[in-house]
Amino acid sequence: MKHKILYLPSFVYAVSFASILLLYKIGWSDLYPELNGFLMYFLIGTIILSFVLSLIQKRIMQVKINDIELKSSFIKRSMYFIIIGYSLEFLYESSIPIVSTVLNPSYGYDDFNGIPTFHVILGTFNIFFSILMFTYYLTDKKRKKLFHFIITLVPYILILNRGAFMIVFSAMIFLFLMRMKSINLKTILLPIVTLLIVLYFFGVIGNIRQEQTKDDKEYLLRVAGATDSFINSDVPSEFYWSYIYLISPLGNLQNLTDEKEDEFNINNVGIFASTQLFPDFMSKRLVSIFGYDEISLRANFSYYFVTPLLNAPTVFFVAYFLLGSTGMLIMYVMMMLSAFIYPYLVKRNSNYYLAAIASLNSILLLSTFNNMWYATGTVLLWPIIFCQIERIKFR
Repeated sequence: MKHKILYLPSFVYAVSFASILLLYKIGWSDLYPELNGFLMYFLIGTIILSFVLSLIQKRIMQVKINDIELKSSFIKRSMYFIIIGYSLEFLYESSIPIVSTVLNPSYGYDDFNGIPTFHVILGTFNIFFSILMFTYYLTDKKRKKLFHFIITLVPYILILNRGAFMIVFSAMIFLFLMRMKSINLKTILLPIVTLLIVLYFFGVIGNIRQEQTKDDKEYLLRVAGATDSFINSDVPSEFYWSYIYLISPLGNLQNLTDEKEDEFNINNVGIFASTQLFPDFMSKRLVSIFGYDEISLRANFSYYFVTPLLNAPTVFFVAYFLLGSTGMLIMYVMMMLSAFIYPYLVKRNSNYYLAAIASLNSILLLSTFNNMWYATGTVLLWPIIFCQIERIKFR
């Protein structure tokens, strides 16, 4: 397919950071510093390099677009696991976030932590299963399969987890691209309209779950430095959540590189490896084993956020904080290695291959917001696990 490059992992990095760079230049907020110096050169350099690598990947990576067939027993067991799992978490926390935030204005969505360790397993499996069920729906687009997919999204609403929904939504776009035989005006307009709807409701949910904006709809515009060009425009204020959320991580990173000296501290190598290169459930155990103070670390780097309300850091933020520009380079190399190696860790003709590639692309796309390897990297393990389970069964 001529548009194959659009869903190759290395190309996704180039597009995601190039898009944020362009959005930043729109200038709808005067809160953040101007992009300059090392960070500007680093972003432009890695964007260009990633594009070159995507041309290489286009030649060597064969993405097999196959229909999948899932056993009804597997779907039922997975649904039961998700429903029962979240029910247990709600009982454990004695709250359902969407209900608590409506009844109690002081309740914050981040007050919900779920059952330790189990919460990570449940949450990442839910994300993987949502992506898998959408892949399954695209095989023949039957309503029953669409209904099953929608059911998997309900927990994100109940716990007000915008991040999980954005991972799934991003994966949906890549799955659509994989299935398309050609691109025309209709296939371009539909994703754009869908994206605008998602971004609007992203702002609606933001107003609901943020305590200050529940009663004061103009609060975000004030604290995020909305410029007159936005305020005087006809763009609904709900979209400002999306805009400021998209550019704030880059603004925070620029502020960090402006305020903190570029220094490689050998003493930080251990905590860098433990907290940045592994998924959440592994990272926390490594931190505990080696006695690192992760809470103190978060308190220290949060000083460099332009505003506490918008604390998304990009995948490079903590890396620079701990190891300077060297840390950023290490994170970039890790992402490109993942982009080239991970597709070969999942069997190409398995039911989970397309979901695996879409999950990887989502993580790379959303690395503009956070270290997704730490936050949701476990999602990438599920396709490998299920491929191994099937392999054992057929022996």
